[in-house]
Amino acid sequence: MMNYEASPFQNYESITIDELKDQANSLLNLVTEEQRPLCVCMNNSKEFLLFPQDLLAPVCDSDFRLILLSAMRYAMGRNTCMPMVVADYIKRHIQLLDDKFLVLAADEIRRHFEDYAEHELNPNLWQGLLDALETEQRERATCQARKVKPCPVCGKPLEVMSITDNRHSPGGFDVIAHCRNCLTDYEWFCDKDGGVSDMKQYFFG
Repeated sequence: MMNYEASPFQNYESITIDELKDQANSLLNLVTEEQRPLCVCMNNSKEFLLFPQDLLAPVCDSDFRLILLSAMRYAMGRNTCMPMVVADYIKRHIQLLDDKFLVLAADEIRRHFEDYAEHELNPNLWQGLLDALETEQRERATCQARKVKPCPVCGKPLEVMSITDNRHSPGGFDVIAHCRNCLTDYEWFCDKDGGVSDMKQYFFG
């Protein structure tokens, strides 16, 4: 049984934030040239990690998405430990997974339920993962909807007044924003995948 509580960085060299300030150049060279991750301990007991960008290559590789989807397809319908391992892994790292993975994985689970619901041995497990995927999608779409946009006339930042569910596009949002400088309102649409429509002037009523 794997121990998920153990920190994957516990064996890395560790320093304090003050030491990092004093030895910044030499320590950064250590990280970039010798490819040795460095754990930095803050004064508030929090920690962060300095590491070469190459360490993220497996996660940023587009094949990583396909590997995870393949693992999920393999696990669905099986009466082994794999369904829990795969579902828990995706939940733990869901914020690192790209928008396309969220869409494909959620569609895969829905399709599985449509075709094999009566044969699925772990329906609650996969429903829980589907809920987590949809929640993450919604949070990202909401974040996208709340991004500050400039007024198309004066360039001043628009102030978002409302974000409401779009009744014609599940998971999408209608956004209405106001320009305090021009005293004009604008509206646009954000779909569940983060796509944004063109902005147009909004007229009440």
